[in-house]
Amino acid sequence: MKLLRTKEVGLLVSLLILLALILASGPRAREGFSGVGNIQNLSRQIALLAIFAIGETFVIITAGIDLAVGSLIAFAGVMAASLLVKHGVGVGPTILIVLAVSAAIGWLHGLFVTKARLAPFVVTLASMLILRGLGRVLSPNQTIAIPEDRFSAFNYLANGQPWGIPMPVFILVVVALPSIFLLRYTLWGRYLLALGSNEEATRLSGVNVHRMKTMAYVLCGLLGGLSGILDAAYNRVGDPRAGVMYELRAIAAAVIGGASLMGGAGSVLGTILGACIFGVIYNGINIVFTKNASIWENVIVGAVVLIAALLDVIRQRRQRT
Repeated sequence: MKLLRTKEVGLLVSLLILLALILASGPRAREGFSGVGNIQNLSRQIALLAIFAIGETFVIITAGIDLAVGSLIAFAGVMAASLLVKHGVGVGPTILIVLAVSAAIGWLHGLFVTKARLAPFVVTLASMLILRGLGRVLSPNQTIAIPEDRFSAFNYLANGQPWGIPMPVFILVVVALPSIFLLRYTLWGRYLLALGSNEEATRLSGVNVHRMKTMAYVLCGLLGGLSGILDAAYNRVGDPRAGVMYELRAIAAAVIGGASLMGGAGSVLGTILGACIFGVIYNGINIVFTKNASIWENVIVGAVVLIAALLDVIRQRRQRT
């Protein structure tokens, strides 16, 4: 099988064109973008986005959606900081506990969607509010600092730069390779894509669609928890206000990467390229609009989500005709 499919080649070309436009836009943009420090920061931010966007991709493929990702990232970060600083738990056990709890939250999402037959939008919207509130209760409603002198190993997870490459990039590779294999080369991945295209036909063929769908939410929860750990390590603080609008960034990266909001389509590599495009756009905004960058970021997020959704609808209509 080819490493890059047609859609992914198109995304790669789009990314290269976007990079060329930024570099050609003027000396200030060229110098600001091509600096070593900026490239390292950009790659770190892209890796962090891509990790939880991969989890969102699994859910979107099932024709579902997870709106709780941003709140889960905040909750996981606060939980990690609380275990480390307040309860004296070691770095290794803290990571395992946070990942286990995050996966359990994803399992609950899947349970409500499959067994209670609630709409994914309703389940994860409620969870978004609950997790945001629990993060504030656990903190309580304040940041929990993670001192560098006591927890350098934990903070290294996001701030370390072996061979000049940010650690989150290596972690993304560790996440992406098995995810690509799982989705592209296993029966589970083929069944997941079939489930998103036609759940009833997949069920009648003997596939346990409830288990498949629940597994997608578990993976989304697991990667959301990992992202929360990395976010807390990067900022050296557990912040209950972190992760705001991250779910929209994840959805945008997945849809830009070829995932269909109607289900049945999506790829891990496409999502990573979507995250790269999204990250480069964000970085370009911060370089060009230095004073009002945060305002334009919100505009761009909304525009990208809308355009991605429209392109998805157009793509679906073309497939039907």
